[in-house]
Amino acid sequence: MSMECAFCAVGLDHCHGTLVIHVDGGFTECSEDGCVDFDFARHTLTIDCFDVDGGCSCAEVSAQVLLRAS
Repeated sequence: MSMECAFCAVGLDHCHGTLVIHVDGGFTECSEDGCVDFDFARHTLTIDCFDVDGGCSCAEVSAQVLLRAS
């Protein structure tokens, strides 16, 4: 028995990676090697960089800026 992605089975344009949205406001990346289209509609999984295991350097900078602003 083999499992097949439902999106692959019907030929929908999609990505199996996770789209990471960085808090700097204009930068996204995907965990899937070779992914070049970072459209939200192509990615089932989307997270903020705050949720990346080990953290994200831009998340640390934004947190420091928010602490200073409060």
